[in-house]
Amino acid sequence: MSIYRTDTLGDHYISKRKHAAKKNHSCCNCNQAIEKGNVYTKTVGTYDGYFVSNAWHTDCHENHMQYLKDQTRKEG
Repeated sequence: MSIYRTDTLGDHYISKRKHAAKKNHSCCNCNQAIEKGNVYTKTVGTYDGYFVSNAWHTDCHENHMQYLKDQTRKEG
């Protein structure tokens, strides 16, 4: 995970793409390895004034997005 300061507030995705890993990564959700050559989801965005770049197992990212969607329904 990489983090850089910005003046942008809130939680916003700038990009979400699937990549074949050129090196080993750690999933930001489950902390398990994403091995070189495996397809993973890379997200870049802002969170509370910081640029954030994360690597996710694609299933972990999809489950996280579903969780957020479910939470939004419960609040609404």
